[in-house]
Amino acid sequence: MTDTPAPGEHPAPGGAFGDADESAAERAARAAAVMRAAEESARRNHPAPADGPPRPPAASPAEPPGGTPPGTPEAASSPAPPPDRPVEPSGPPPSTEAGLRALAELFAATGTPEGLAARTAARLGPAAAARLRADPWRLLRVPGVRPEQADHFARAVLGPDARPDDPRRGGALALHLLTGAARDGHTVTPLADVLDGLGRLGAADPRRAVEAALDEGEVVPLTEEPGFEDEFGEEAGEDAAPPEPEENLGLARWALAEEAAAEALQRLAATAGPLLDDASVRDLRARLAEDRSLALTAALGTGVSVLRGTPGDLARTAVGIALLSSSRGVRAAVAAPTDRAAADLAADLAAAPPSGPGGDGGGPVVASLHRLLEPVHDPSAAPGTVVYGRGERHPFDLDLVIVADAAALDVELCAVLAEACPDGAHLVLCGEPGVLPPAGPGRPLDDLEASETVPVVELDATPPADPVAALTEAVRAGDLPAVDAPGREVVIVPAADPGEAVHRAVQLVTDSIPRALEIPVEDVQVIAVAADGPAGTAALNAALKERLNPGPGAFGGFDAGDRVVVAAPLPHAPLGETGAVTGGGPHGLDVEFPGGAVVLSPADAARLRHGWAITAAQARGTRRPAVVAVLPDAGLSRPLAVTAFGRAVRHLSVVQAAGPALARAVREAGAPERRTRLARLVMQ
Repeated sequence: MTDTPAPGEHPAPGGAFGDADESAAERAARAAAVMRAAEESARRNHPAPADGPPRPPAASPAEPPGGTPPGTPEAASSPAPPPDRPVEPSGPPPSTEAGLRALAELFAATGTPEGLAARTAARLGPAAAARLRADPWRLLRVPGVRPEQADHFARAVLGPDARPDDPRRGGALALHLLTGAARDGHTVTPLADVLDGLGRLGAADPRRAVEAALDEGEVVPLTEEPGFEDEFGEEAGEDAAPPEPEENLGLARWALAEEAAAEALQRLAATAGPLLDDASVRDLRARLAEDRSLALTAALGTGVSVLRGTPGDLARTAVGIALLSSSRGVRAAVAAPTDRAAADLAADLAAAPPSGPGGDGGGPVVASLHRLLEPVHDPSAAPGTVVYGRGERHPFDLDLVIVADAAALDVELCAVLAEACPDGAHLVLCGEPGVLPPAGPGRPLDDLEASETVPVVELDATPPADPVAALTEAVRAGDLPAVDAPGREVVIVPAADPGEAVHRAVQLVTDSIPRALEIPVEDVQVIAVAADGPAGTAALNAALKERLNPGPGAFGGFDAGDRVVVAAPLPHAPLGETGAVTGGGPHGLDVEFPGGAVVLSPADAARLRHGWAITAAQARGTRRPAVVAVLPDAGLSRPLAVTAFGRAVRHLSVVQAAGPALARAVREAGAPERRTRLARLVMQ
């Protein structure tokens, strides 16, 4: 157990975590007690259906919400407010239409921009207006809202009762800081950093603000006891005082997910036995190169293993392990990031040579991880989350699960995956080195490798077979050379500024690449650094839509024929999946995804964006025949370039508007560090 509190657990008056005189043992005991209370609260609020599987943690949205525990309706996890605080409304929530009307009326009365209503309703649910009247600072949970805007709204709602020292304001500011840290990938933040941040935001009493956030139950204290080496280091004298525990804060959603992931991974490691006898393993290894042989041995012999290599090597090895193991009766599956990527893997599987004498099992399953986890419709789930049918009480019917792009797993999806693996199953996590970290908080693959508790096999890199692969591998090593591309496999297109970069990208997609290389428009993917900015996906998509599919946006901003991308996970499709709009109307938005045609409600359609141009984080799951990477002079890093360049199969155009900044970023700018706990938790 980690030191994670339950909703409503109050710290002692001496500070955010109690009196300074409180001993480490007392702190640990108190933290363990509140963790048990938190888990009991979660079970109480979300019992398993009597006739179906329990509800496991939900998938993380692209933008992590403000600490809402996985799959948990926001109101259900909140403790009763103190007497001096307006009580939130009880009873059934209004309908979506009624909720939007009430929210529009509230925003009109307070002078709040009407365009904020959709985002607010998506984050706070149909009862958003009533919740905001009870606590106007709750508006700060909506992505893009700044503290000064929430203060302005609170003054409009409460009038003279909107005080700077209102505990609701302090708690909202603390939650806002930790939500920002989660968006940067952190699952834990030092208490001192939060107190400093609250001071900069004008919190009247930073420690009281932290206590208010803890009272709400969405922020939890995470006290890390010093490790053995810290406590008994060589330089410590006999009279040296033991180091104090580190006092940190985190959002309950990610803290509990990190705990669940660690426990599930430990369980898999402890319950695993060999999937095949030694003679069978020796026979399967006989025809393999040494690195592939080691990968197969780790996959069949240990509960959890990590496989590192380039995208092509990982795909070939994952397919090979699945084929070989299933030929001997092992129930195996390969999980891809998207349905489109799964189709590519299935094609590789079909083209693979026979794997040897057949056994009594069928071929391996190839599917997106999203499909493998079986998303289910759950009206009670928190806005922006996906609930899966597979979990601890309804695990996979599999012996071996190979995840093709585990580097993209945030800590919550890692927990869902690991809990869905039954006792005795083996989990192989494949990861390309040097790519962008997950879109959500955490870094499970890196943490698992850093824990040194599981075997890690590095595949010998196959020599680059083409100029695109040669450039990608050079960038991975920190170099940006000119590559010889006689067939125009790699083209560098200079641009003087972001506006020219957008113009060049549109020209490449709509004319140059289809005409010169005979790659159709639908096989060309534009990848940008970010969504916003003069060369971001919004600007690129506006220009591409004007050329490729002009229209008024008749269906909630989309027209039939528009390419779309899933910007936050849907029950119908995972993050980064692309599709095409086929129509729309009062019934919803009709979209054709690789997995089939779906009808999306307005709330679900709000999680789509135009998809001719997507961010590198959205693109990471699927490779395309041609990629146009648009690189301005901001937001660049080596992992971003590796991710963007590595998505191209046949052709890569680099629209270079960064000048020397690109080479400098490739040489010097790695991925920012993330503060996480998983490595330490797995080692306990």
